[in-house]
Parts: sequence; C-alpha cells; structure tokens
Amino acid sequence: SSSSSSSSRAFKNATDVALRGRISSSVRRRGRKRRFRRASVSLLCEEKEANDEEDKTFGDDDDDFGGKSIDSRRRRRSLFVSSSLSMIAWYSSSGNNGENSAFAAADGVGGVPGFPGDEKSDDKNNSSCGVKSLTVGPNPGEFETISKALDASAKEGGATIEIKSGTYKERILMNKDNVKLVGLSDDVFVEWRTSTPYESVLEVTSENASVENVKFTHASKSVANNFGVFVKEKGSLKLKNVSVTSETGSGVATEGGSIDAENVVIDKCKNHGVSAFGNQSEDPKSGQVHLKNVAISNCGGDGILLRGGVQIDSLDVKIDNCTGFGVDAFENVQGTMKACKISKCRKGNVGGDNDNYDGNGVGIELV
Repeated sequence: SSSSSSSSRAFKNATDVALRGRISSSVRRRGRKRRFRRASVSLLCEEKEANDEEDKTFGDDDDDFGGKSIDSRRRRRSLFVSSSLSMIAWYSSSGNNGENSAFAAADGVGGVPGFPGDEKSDDKNNSSCGVKSLTVGPNPGEFETISKALDASAKEGGATIEIKSGTYKERILMNKDNVKLVGLSDDVFVEWRTSTPYESVLEVTSENASVENVKFTHASKSVANNFGVFVKEKGSLKLKNVSVTSETGSGVATEGGSIDAENVVIDKCKNHGVSAFGNQSEDPKSGQVHLKNVAISNCGGDGILLRGGVQIDSLDVKIDNCTGFGVDAFENVQGTMKACKISKCRKGNVGGDNDNYDGNGVGIELV
C-alpha cells in the first residue's frame, strides 16, 4: 500500500542517516543526535499521516486491502515503525564510545518525541506530529525537566506528561491546549523561587490544561500579581490531588480564566489562598472557580478573595486560620458555596462590599 511504501522509504532514509552517523567524529556528535531525531520523527510523521488519510478515506469501514480492517493495518504499521525505531536506536548507540542514546528508551510510536538532554536544537519540526506521551525522570530517554517535555509535546497539544518522583526546580508555562501533567507518586515537588517579579511556579494560558499529584512551592519578588499558580484570561486549568504554597503571594489565582480544583490543599500563603477576578478588558465578564473538597489554611490574607464579576461554584470547602476573611467578595460576584466551613479567620467568616453582601451572602449563597 502507499502508506507502507512511504514508511519503507522513511525507514531507509532513517537507517542511512544512522549509518552515516556511526562514522561521524566526536566533534559532530550533537549533529548526529539531531539527524537521528529527525529520522525517527520522520517515521512517526509518516505513520500519523497514513492514519489520518485512512480516516478521511474509509472512516470505520473495511476496505478491499486483503480483507483486513483499518485497525489491523494500523497494528502492523505500528509494529513496523516500532521495529524501525529500535534499529535506529541500535545504529545510533553502536560505536558511540559507550554513550547511551536517548533512542534506546524508545517504546514504539510516541516513544521518541525529541532528544532529552539536547539543550539546543535547530530542528523546528521535532514536535509537529502529535506525540502524545512523554516521561520526565532521571533515566536515559526521559526528559530531565518538565519544561523540556512541554516544549517537545505536540504543537497542537493533547499530550500527557508523566512525572517521576523528585524535586523539580523550575517554572512551568502551559501554553498548549489539552496538556496533562501527572505525578506518578506522592513525592513529586515543583519549586520556583526567584527574585524576578511576576513569575508564578505554574502559569496557564492554554485551554483544558490539567495537573494531578504535584506539590507546588512558589516565591517571587512582586508587589501585585504575586501568584503561585496563575491562570490567565481565557485559560482553563484542572487541579486534582495538588498542594500549593506561596511564600510571597496568593496560592491559586485567575484573572478571567477558569479554575477547577478537586482534592487540593492550599496552605501557608503569605497573601490569599484563592484570588479570582473577572477579566479586565471586556464585557461580559469571564472568570470561573469550581472547588470541591478544597482545604485552605494559614494564609496571611483572605481564604478566598473574589471580585469583578467572577463566578464561583463550590462544595465542601474548609477555610481555617486566615488573617483576613474566610470568603471576601466584591463587584457583582455570583455563585453558590455548599458545605463551606470557615473557622478562626481573624476578620470574620464572610466579607465584602454592601452591594454584594449582607453578612449571609447576597451575591453568593452560603449553604
């Protein structure tokens, strides 16, 4: 078939590149790595393009290709590509003075999204074929930082990045849609302490971003917009089984974006636990906060600060020992907070301007 022949041509080119790479001098080692990467990604691209073409042509029906279904052909093609990648890995690692190639960890389609550890690359197409699964960790073939894995993920998004145990001292910028970060254990820590203003440990500008099983610590030299986890306007983030501490500001914040938090602990933030604001640029106002089983404690400001038309929907939120109010709302905030338990907050349980609050909640109904 045309897809099989195109994959064969790609494999031939890839192995030719690998064989040429074996006789390269150590001075050209970095260039060889890049050629190996391009060869492998070429195979992945060929397979993806063949699958996409079949989707357009046949849909889910069988065709006359030997009476085999599309799924059957795809399994054979996947096996072919996996074997090809293994051959490239062998060629690239052999005769390389004992240096392990990152391709040795290739586990089939999606196993070689880029070249971990290669700090600089002139290959602009290494992440253009929809690679979906990446791993961050200390082993060969794994990305050493979360940021590098994000950079190598598909341009169109849709990747899952699995993070092994460890402390990652880096700032994470999520700017591709449908990307999910998943900690593989209970001891995945991300820390960002900087003297540069306005730098969150996690900043989200994309839609449908997701983080699970990660513990965040933040410190940044800022007067305003000092947030540990920050979702910008039109961005959306889901947090699950996450903890956040900001030594200099608020724990979790948005300005016109969407936050969905479940089983989240926000503790020991210098300012507010949650800060949520409507967008500043246009009407109608955007900004949504959904909280479920969230614990906020020991914050230097309010437990939850809401203003500017933001909407909140929460269930089972516990706010304890904050210097400000438990919940403080201004400027046409709307929503419902069910089973919200507030204790030991110095300024009181509920605060806000008179237009929104009467002590029991007008804009927000506390039940």
